[in-house]
Amino acid sequence: MKFEELTTANKAFFKKVYYDSAIPWSQRISVLSEYIDKSHRTVARWAVELGLKQKADVESDELIKARTKKFDKKTKTFFITYAQNNTPAHERFFASVQEYAKFRKADIHVIAGRYRNSTTLGSTQKADVWSEILIPYLDAARHNVHKYVSIMSDVKIQPTAVNPMTGMQGMSGVNSCVFGSPKLQMEMCAVLDGCKPKMMVTTGACTVKNYTDSKAGKKGEFHHTLGFAIIEIKDDETFFIRQVSADANGDFSDLIYDIKSTGEYVPILFSTAREKAEWTKANLGAEPVKWEGISNVTRIEKLEACVLGDIHYGYEDKEVMRETHRFLDTVNPDHVVLHDVFDGKSINHHESKDPFAQYGKEINGSNSLRREVDYMLTGLEDFQHYNNVVIVRSNHDDFLDRWLRDGDWKKQSTSKNSLEYMQFSQLLLEQHANQYRNDEIKGVIPILIEQKFPTFITLGRSDSYIVKDWELAQHGDVGTSGSRGSLQQFRKLNTKIIVGHYHSPGRKDGALAVGTSTVMRMGYNIGASAWLQSHIIIHKSGKAQHINFIDGEFTTINY
Repeated sequence: MKFEELTTANKAFFKKVYYDSAIPWSQRISVLSEYIDKSHRTVARWAVELGLKQKADVESDELIKARTKKFDKKTKTFFITYAQNNTPAHERFFASVQEYAKFRKADIHVIAGRYRNSTTLGSTQKADVWSEILIPYLDAARHNVHKYVSIMSDVKIQPTAVNPMTGMQGMSGVNSCVFGSPKLQMEMCAVLDGCKPKMMVTTGACTVKNYTDSKAGKKGEFHHTLGFAIIEIKDDETFFIRQVSADANGDFSDLIYDIKSTGEYVPILFSTAREKAEWTKANLGAEPVKWEGISNVTRIEKLEACVLGDIHYGYEDKEVMRETHRFLDTVNPDHVVLHDVFDGKSINHHESKDPFAQYGKEINGSNSLRREVDYMLTGLEDFQHYNNVVIVRSNHDDFLDRWLRDGDWKKQSTSKNSLEYMQFSQLLLEQHANQYRNDEIKGVIPILIEQKFPTFITLGRSDSYIVKDWELAQHGDVGTSGSRGSLQQFRKLNTKIIVGHYHSPGRKDGALAVGTSTVMRMGYNIGASAWLQSHIIIHKSGKAQHINFIDGEFTTINY
């Protein structure tokens, strides 16, 4: 039956069934589909042409099928991205995703997103439909792909949501989880000691920008990111999750691989104007062109930068540090950025009035400032062969300066650090004596590092160090105007930024935080903890990517 063939009786029956609230909505659509011998999508389109009010939860054939999507339990790698309804796919980007998936033997899941947008692309298409090239991968089901990981394709999040994962923390139980959203965000959930880390990430999109001209729409457009999440399964207990973002052309990098396309968009030739109109309607208003090209996967020779999680020498996780150096030696970054290289356990002001803690440190020797400083300097020797090693001024550096300002070496319970008190006080005095006007005092730790490693770059609290448009000079503990720092605050800055301090990796649009390089428990993060060993790498393209460690490793790729 064609629409033009509908009789008055046909239209009356159509309207009666369409509005019959006594019948479940999905059943109504099925009845009408059988009646006109057309798909669910055609039912929705004919309803619009008949002037019937569109129901908000109308489902197309593609979405119904996506709700029953399965995953291959033998698959060890999953690529998950997001596609907005009634919106053209970014064909070049998705072609590269497909090629990389073939290279990695990965299973692609495209989370079917729904957004009511009547003023932009695809506005003539009222039913929920997706670009044809995405349909084989469309997913609207939930999958527990690992003992500790879930793909939450059944959760529909508005693409304009500022914080897409708000309130989702308990939804997946103990499992880390991936949500579909055109934004790239990452958040850690606190877990008790002995439990696997739990992280929540969003995917980025494989469809082009398609938003209303409202305030929310424009903000969504600004943060729209071409990207996908990767889940790698090592074994029954170990998994890895990371995010990938692409440039405007759809090219991207993942750890040690660059994936780029060569080719062009070629106009589609139509025999008639009607044929062109039908193609345009079926392809959601997209320009009648198709991508013809080849995506190439090549090995990365160099990274732009690597920002390590806080080190805290004396508490560093030796397995994580070994794996970190192995990776750095492979990709040879142009910049290596270090946070909290000094811990300050020996003179920690938080324990200064605790006689039991002081006794314990005296017995095990951990109250020796000289030994702690020497251990830090010895550890930094491992970084001497890298280019542009940057030491970010951090809050634990302040422990030593505070000890000098507030302490009295004559009143200490032990004279073990008396000589260091005098020597380091002289360094601080010299800095104040040489201070010009309102120049910042760097502190003792940067001076000690400069003395042994003159090629290292040590930063002050207000310094700037920008690499590929990323601000890397801030530790994260101090926010604007001296307030307490947070990712929510840093995301409002006029620059993209990567910070440390929290020991919990995170991503809020253009504000990123590394995790830690220490052991997972340091005595003061008692109870449930959201810590995770995690670094951030910056590719030559300027795209930043977390590498998250589980049991001393961060990927199944053999690099």
